[in-house]
Amino acid sequence: MRPQANRSDKEPYDIFTDEEEAKRLVMGARDTDLDEPEPLVKLLLTIHDCAEEAKLKDFIYLLMRTAYRCSIVESIDLQEYLEAIRQDQNPAGSARARLDGSHNSEG
Repeated sequence: MRPQANRSDKEPYDIFTDEEEAKRLVMGARDTDLDEPEPLVKLLLTIHDCAEEAKLKDFIYLLMRTAYRCSIVESIDLQEYLEAIRQDQNPAGSARARLDGSHNSEG
């Protein structure tokens, strides 16, 4: 298991403030591509960062790690990947662009 991060000095990430935000996250997670799991991971990360029970946080972390390992972003450090998602970046898009670039340069 991963070590517990001390987040007491940070505000919970992206707490749902309205139904539209929750709907956007749920709809995005529902349409997640296994190669690019950011919508699902973003939903799980939101729940993880708001959870207080350690076992629940560990289980959600396991789900995020599994989605990450099944995707094209596995070459990125997991913590960097999660932080990029927190900052609304697109790590899978960047990884896909790198892959496409390396495939194009080989031909």
